Amino acid sequence: MLMRLIKYLALLFLAATTPAGAQDDAGFAQQIRSAIVCESAGTMPPAFANPSCEARDADDINPQGKVIWAGAEIDLPDDFIQSEKPLVVHIGALASSEIYWNGELIASNGTVGGSIALEKSGKLDAAFFIPPRLLNVGPNDLAIRMSSFHNFIPVRGPFHYLYIVSAETTTAPLAFYYVPALLTIGAFVLAAVYFGVLWLTDRDNNGAIFIALMALFAGTQLFVESLRGFVAYDYPWQIWRLIAVALCAAGFSLAMILYITQRFQPDRWKTYLTVVLALTPIAIFAPGFDSKALVSLLLPALVALVAVVGPARRNQKGARLAGAALIGFVALIILDGQNFLDRTFYLAAGGLTVVFFADQARTMRAIKAAKEEIGRRAEQMELELLRRKIAPHFLMNTLNALAEWVESDPKTGVKMIDAFAEELRLLAHMSSREFVPLADEVALCRRHLEVMSYRVDRAFSLQTHDIDERLRIPPGVIHTLVENAFTHGQFADGAEFTLHQMQAGNQTTLKFTTPSAATSRMKTKDLGGEGFAYIRKRMATAFGDTASFSSAADADGGWVSILSFDGAAP
Repeated sequence: MLMRLIKYLALLFLAATTPAGAQDDAGFAQQIRSAIVCESAGTMPPAFANPSCEARDADDINPQGKVIWAGAEIDLPDDFIQSEKPLVVHIGALASSEIYWNGELIASNGTVGGSIALEKSGKLDAAFFIPPRLLNVGPNDLAIRMSSFHNFIPVRGPFHYLYIVSAETTTAPLAFYYVPALLTIGAFVLAAVYFGVLWLTDRDNNGAIFIALMALFAGTQLFVESLRGFVAYDYPWQIWRLIAVALCAAGFSLAMILYITQRFQPDRWKTYLTVVLALTPIAIFAPGFDSKALVSLLLPALVALVAVVGPARRNQKGARLAGAALIGFVALIILDGQNFLDRTFYLAAGGLTVVFFADQARTMRAIKAAKEEIGRRAEQMELELLRRKIAPHFLMNTLNALAEWVESDPKTGVKMIDAFAEELRLLAHMSSREFVPLADEVALCRRHLEVMSYRVDRAFSLQTHDIDERLRIPPGVIHTLVENAFTHGQFADGAEFTLHQMQAGNQTTLKFTTPSAATSRMKTKDLGGEGFAYIRKRMATAFGDTASFSSAADADGGWVSILSFDGAAP
């Protein structure tokens, strides 16, 4: 990865580069693209003309698990020698090394050895001055002895670069090459912090945490990638660095696929995630860490692209923009290839983050507007519930009855006070909630019937059949039916109301039956009254189009109300 970056930057910043070397007023620069390689345990440069040695491209030099020599010839022009400018050898490799110039050892990077015990790890990147006295006009012999025994995982291309430059051409340190990419790290940090805090304040906002994770992984990958430019570390740490880069790339992709699928395919996100996980071995077994990272970015991006095709065709908001961003991301991976991780990934990741940020902002505005609308409706329903259940006539009649009981039978009066207080307590507890357990609704109805029993001195009760007390329903809907029965009917001998629950698959039906004595004043036109309107509003808000409500006289002269909706008890 970095080898290729440095090659390009060396061409840009270190003057013209040719196999024979180049010179101008700025100095000298030559990149070594090939060398003669000999496998020899000797401690002095071998005869590179020996038939056992062979010419290899620099990318194919591999000292892992052995000691090798690599030799090259450097031509220095007379005017450069006369200028007396210092010359520097730059080497980057996962190996310990010794540098020889014209047969003389000029530097050691770690200790070269024939085993892990004999070798001492050298730095991944090193630079050494060549003594001016060793520089000759014309051919100069460069020989490098190398060994690499401390890599716990074999790597492809352990030899990264080798070039010879005059000292004044190396004005920019390696860290300078990371500046363009590092300009984006601030944006990643801000995005990670902003969306992370946003998620902490609203744990239901999954989109925020996925964008935060994308920014976190991209920023961490950039930090790890650029670490080489700021820290001179021993070469075995390079493998850990490569693993960290690959894991960050995988983490970025995982967060990306989760954002896309939960945003546009909420019912099938597990399926898409399973597909991505099933493709993971392709990345794991890809040759080289660069390929592992690229595959871990490419495959999830393709799966994410497939996930947005359907929503984009249906003109779902945000789907087409997300699809276009993913197409650009995939195209850059394919077109830029191995250089994508070094040059383009951070800009592409930043672009995706910006697109997802815009989409998330739009989604949050829509959710906020929906919540405000639901809040307004809930407030209206809450006020309606309280207004109807503590209507002036109900309150006055109850208080009058209470006064009579206190005068005639104080013990019964105390019981009526307790029942009335309990009804008010349950009503206050339930009125502000979107759903309540059916058990609480039944308790509220029974308290109301108890109050009415004391009020008119007749026995009223509610019998339940096959109900699931955990079933969640809007508050007050059954209570409204009970209250309606007393509003529109009279019960000379008391009454027993019944509530049945029926389940058919995912559809729940509640059947409330009012005994026949209550029907004397109930007419079909009453179906449009405030009580039934309240029930319909509550049911529609809670269950949408799946909710239905009907109420009519039955064959026995009673009155039957049916509430149906999709959604089984939890």
